[in-house]
Formats: sequence, C-alpha cells, structure tokens
Amino acid sequence: MKKIFLIFTAMLFGTTVINATEVPDAVEKAFKEKYPTAKKVKWEKENNNDYEASFVMDNKEISVVYSQDAQLKEIETEITVAELPKAVIDSFNKKYPTSKIEEAAKIERADKTIVYEAETKINKKEVDLLFDENGTEIK
Repeated sequence: MKKIFLIFTAMLFGTTVINATEVPDAVEKAFKEKYPTAKKVKWEKENNNDYEASFVMDNKEISVVYSQDAQLKEIETEITVAELPKAVIDSFNKKYPTSKIEEAAKIERADKTIVYEAETKINKKEVDLLFDENGTEIK
C-alpha cells in the first residue's frame, strides 16, 4: 500500500521514483558525503531534472533536493508540531480555526531561507501550507 501511495504522490507532483543507479554519480557522491549514515534512501527525479532523496537519519524523516550538477537546493526535516515557531502556530490557528496541523517540517533552502511546512486537511483534502518564521503564509 505504501508503494502505491509513493507512486501516486510521485505522479501527482511531477516526480518519478527511480533506482539509485539512475542518479548521476556527482549527485550520489554529494549525498553520501553529507549524509553517510542515511537509512532507507529512496530517490525520485523531478520534472525539472532535480533529484530528491528521502531517507531516515537520527530517527527523523528527511528529504533533500539536488540539481543535476549536485548543488544542494533544499533540505526538509520532519519536526514535531510543537517545534514549529509560535508565530507559525498562531498564524495557522487564526487563518484555519477549524483545522489542525497533523505533521510539520522545517525546510532549509539553498539561499539560507527557512520556511515551515504545516500539513493539514481542509475540506477533507490534505494540504501542505508554507510559512516563514514570522508566521506569514507563503503562496
């Protein structure tokens, strides 16, 4: 069932699940240098030719995105809802008072900006909302 969900998610977001052997050597090398203890690594190729590795490290789910030339573009780390900045939680609660944050993540981008992801259900549909550290929702 989980495999079906991954395939569906990949199709929905314009990614393709691939084998590690399909990842460019430079990308794989950069990944292994930065995350030598990563476990359960799964690779996807995005429509823009970026490569995303999802894995577990230190009991946290993490995903990283690399460009074709092995430049790290983004790191997304699972966090607890309680670890979200108070401003994010307050903003979410004000704008979506009938919803609840079910999962959260911290996203560090290559330009050093940090955004927070709040996964919720709105009208029975799963939605990922992004906020800056001040609680401003990012469209």
